Amino acid sequence: MSPSYSIEPIAPRLMDQAYPLMRPVAPGLTLSEWRRFCRNVSGPAPSWEPADERERAVLAMNRCRYVKGLCIYSVRAHCVYGRLLDVPVFVAASAADAEGVAADLLQFLQSICDRSVCSGVRFWTMSAETWSRRLADEDILRTDHGIFLPTVPSVAQIANCLSTSMQGAPAIIHRLSR
Repeated sequence: MSPSYSIEPIAPRLMDQAYPLMRPVAPGLTLSEWRRFCRNVSGPAPSWEPADERERAVLAMNRCRYVKGLCIYSVRAHCVYGRLLDVPVFVAASAADAEGVAADLLQFLQSICDRSVCSGVRFWTMSAETWSRRLADEDILRTDHGIFLPTVPSVAQIANCLSTSMQGAPAIIHRLSR
């Protein structure tokens, strides 16, 4: 089944359309601050910033090219969770199909998690302070806000690992634990 929404990186031509989705999440965020953020995440990474841990923003667009969802994420190293996909902002804003928007954004995040070999996804509890605190080390390292969903291999992945070859238990455990 193909997704109902296209998931695309935020681009300068879409940043103003996405701004209304950020207003409830970050009421103090001005349009000029939002535009600056969008230009930073859509432009080339600064040489001092690890490309892997760079903040990214994606939009869920319907077939008519209206913005219906927004997600800001980054891959981070965490002292408890290990390598994780950190999601401080996740918004599904369709009155008619919020579940579909959320499902397509979640599917996208799962693909990033798999590709980046993360232990799971952490969705932050969103509040008026989330925007300003999302880059603070003390908040990134916390384990008591939001929800962490560990990556669990599917039954098919487990069967594949067990049946592909006569591997020893340590090799199987390593493949499943990523």
